[in-house]
Amino acid sequence: MACIVGTEETSARGVDGGPNVLVIVTDEHNFRTLGCYRDTLSTEQAEMWGPGSIVETPNFDRLAKEGVLCTRAYATAPVCSPCRAAMITGMYPQNTGVPTNNAKLRDDVPTLAKIMAKEGYRTSFVGKWHLGGNGKPEWAPEIDGGFQNKTYMFNRGHWKKFAQTKNGAKVDARDKSGSPSYGVANADDKSFSTDFLTDRAIESISDAGEQPFLTVVSYPDPHGPNTVRAPYDRMYDHLRFLPPRTYGRDDVSAPKWLGNEKKHAVFRGSQMSQYFGMVKCIDDNLGRIFTALEKSGKLDSTIIMMTSDHGDLCYEHDRLNKGNPYEGSARVPMLIRFPKRITAGQTYVQPMGTVDVTPTLLGLASVKTNHEFEGRDLTGQFIRNGAGEGGQVTFLRNSGTTPQWVCAVDERFKLVLSVNDQPWLFDAEQDPDELLNFYRRPGSGAVTQRLANALQQYGKQRGDTYLQHPMIAASLKKCLSEEDDEQ
Repeated sequence: MACIVGTEETSARGVDGGPNVLVIVTDEHNFRTLGCYRDTLSTEQAEMWGPGSIVETPNFDRLAKEGVLCTRAYATAPVCSPCRAAMITGMYPQNTGVPTNNAKLRDDVPTLAKIMAKEGYRTSFVGKWHLGGNGKPEWAPEIDGGFQNKTYMFNRGHWKKFAQTKNGAKVDARDKSGSPSYGVANADDKSFSTDFLTDRAIESISDAGEQPFLTVVSYPDPHGPNTVRAPYDRMYDHLRFLPPRTYGRDDVSAPKWLGNEKKHAVFRGSQMSQYFGMVKCIDDNLGRIFTALEKSGKLDSTIIMMTSDHGDLCYEHDRLNKGNPYEGSARVPMLIRFPKRITAGQTYVQPMGTVDVTPTLLGLASVKTNHEFEGRDLTGQFIRNGAGEGGQVTFLRNSGTTPQWVCAVDERFKLVLSVNDQPWLFDAEQDPDELLNFYRRPGSGAVTQRLANALQQYGKQRGDTYLQHPMIAASLKKCLSEEDDEQ
C-alpha cells in the first residue's frame, strides 16, 4: 500500500513552522560498534572481535536512551548510492534512477529536501552525497536533490582531509601526481573530514536562525580506507582483536550468492583498531552537535535521526564491506530522538528499511504531502511504542541492474532468493551468526510461505523485475507452495 504522510497528529507543528530535522548519516557502519546495540545483544554477539574488543560510544548511546533504537533496520540495497536514493526519496532503488552506484538521481522524483523546502524549511546538505553520477569529489554537484545549501556537499569519495577556501572546501591531501588523495597526514581536529564536516553542520544549524531547518550531515567514515587522525589512530591498539566466529569456517556451506570464494579477506586486527578509531571520532563529534543544539535551545525541538547507508562485515563470513544480505552488511544503525512525540528508551523490534526514512521524517514533522511513497511512515508506531504492530516485512535487493538476489525480512526471519542457489532462510533466534539454512527444516514452511507471499506482492507493487528472473521466479514458486511440517 502506498504511503501518504502527514495524517498523524499535527500538534508537533508550532507557529514557527514545525520542528527542525537533523539527519546524521555514516558510511559502511557496522551496528555492533555502537554500545546501545551491544546492549541488545548477547555478550557473544556484542563482542564479535574478541572479549573486551569494543569501542565506547556515549553520544550514540544517548540518542538511543533519549529516543528509539530500531533493532531490525536494513539498507534497502546494501551499497552506497541505491540506499541513499531510497533514503532521500522514500522510493525503492529501481524507481529512483539509482539502482547502482554512481548513477544519477531522477530529477522528477520528490525528495525530502524538495518537500520540506516547500514548507518553509531551510535545507542544507553537508558531506558525501553520491547521487550525482561520476563526479569526484564534485563539490556542490549539479544533481543535488533540491537541497538549497550545498556548498559543502560533495558527490563522491572517502576523503580524509579538507581545507576551507573563499569558495567553499577543497580536498587538502594530494598524491605524487598532485591529484586529490585519501591521505590523512597531518590532519587535525579542524581539517580531518569528520571534524570539518561537523563544524560546517553546526554553522548551518546556526545560520538557520529562527527558520526551521533540515540539515543532513553525511560522514564518509567509517568506510575504508581504515585510517583516522591522531589520537584516534592509536586509541584501540591495545585491544586483542580476534577473527569473528564466522571467519574461516570450513565446516558449514556458504551460500552461493556470497560470491567469489577467492575474495576471502585476510584478518588484520590493525584494520579493526583504525575502524574503531573512526567510529569513536564520529561519536565525539556527535557530542559536539548535541552541545551546539543545547546551547541554541533547539535540541528538544529537533528531530534527530542517525543511520547509515549500509554496514561493513568487518571479517564476518570471511568478508569485508557490504553488498550481500548478511546482517553485518545489510543491517544498519537507526536511532531517532524527538521527545515531543517519541517516548525515550524505546526499542523498536519490527523490520524497517532505509526506504522508510523520508516518509517517517515527514510524518514526525507533521509535514503533509500528496506524494505516494513506497516506504512507510512509522510515526504512529513510534508514538504507540510499536504496540500491536507485528508481522511487518521490509525488502532488500542487490545493487546493480542485473539480478543476483532479493530478500524479505521480518522481526525474526530473513528469506533470500537468488539466481544461483536454493532459497536461504535465516533464523535470528536460533542462529544469529547466520551459518545455517533453515529452508525446508521442520516448522519452517509457514514463515517461508509468508515471506514469499510478501516478496511476490512487493515485486508486483514496486515494479521489481528481479522477481521475474527465471531462477528467482522458480525459487519463489517453490516457497509459495511450502507446507508447514510439525517440529
